[in-house]
Amino acid sequence: MRNNRALAGVIFALTSSTLYGITPVFVHMAYDRGADPFGLMTARYAISLVVLLAVRFARVGLRNWPDRKTSTQLFLLGALGLYLNGVCVFSAMERMDSGLMMVIFYHYPIVVVFLGWWFYGQRPARVIWPCLVATIGGVALTASDVSSAQSSGVLIILAGALVYSVYQVIGARVMPRTDLLTGLWIVFAGAGFSFATMWLLDPPGIESTMPANAIAWMAAGEIAVIGTVMAMGAFFAGMKRIGASNSAVIQTFEVIVTIGMGIAFLNESLTGRQVLGTVCILGGVAVLARAESRREAAMSPQVP
Repeated sequence: MRNNRALAGVIFALTSSTLYGITPVFVHMAYDRGADPFGLMTARYAISLVVLLAVRFARVGLRNWPDRKTSTQLFLLGALGLYLNGVCVFSAMERMDSGLMMVIFYHYPIVVVFLGWWFYGQRPARVIWPCLVATIGGVALTASDVSSAQSSGVLIILAGALVYSVYQVIGARVMPRTDLLTGLWIVFAGAGFSFATMWLLDPPGIESTMPANAIAWMAAGEIAVIGTVMAMGAFFAGMKRIGASNSAVIQTFEVIVTIGMGIAFLNESLTGRQVLGTVCILGGVAVLARAESRREAAMSPQVP
């Protein structure tokens, strides 16, 4: 049973990575039609909240909400963590290639491991270290010439990676206190509140306009349903089964998907170093998945 749980966790994590990885294509589609980061994110969470509330109502109705403390923590997790991460990622995507952006962003797994160890004493399994070396080394190899990117974009995505690391570690502790649908809805409500506030206030110097045509709204719908509700649901489902550190390593598969989609649809390029980096990332994911499966199998009771 534990073996199946670990395997399911790996599958959920890979599914989440894939869904996140295809999303930049639709972000660029919306940008090409005049959308801006704040307006697009406001539309994203407005759609996500409606869809997720409908799904939750069909599953459990309007009952079984968590206590006030847990609800507040989840709301703040979205209003601060998810909001700031979204601002950084979608703003950086305006300034550099999506593949390069994700390469820089994906130094975050090692930050997650150390934050979990530092705050919660979660000493990682030994196998995660060579896997981290392989995946982080692979991410570094996939980078093109960083100096070609705007320096502001690099700084923004580095900040986004740090925010996401803190968000992921805290989320691993708070989310298990309620069911997945409820927890996600409250987190999304927090993020939606922050983006809607920015949209309503419309502060000088920060564009925040809703998508203005059908194609931009279609892109926003994909980002909301597939790149948010489904992707994040799969992420938390995987994290509940295999933990934040292992999930962080497997999530690096998103880099491969993003680079592939960028080559296919955004006229981005792939170098020999990126091919080698891709092999390292896939190798780290495969070794971790196999080792985690064996470890869980060894812990399960022996049956005569």
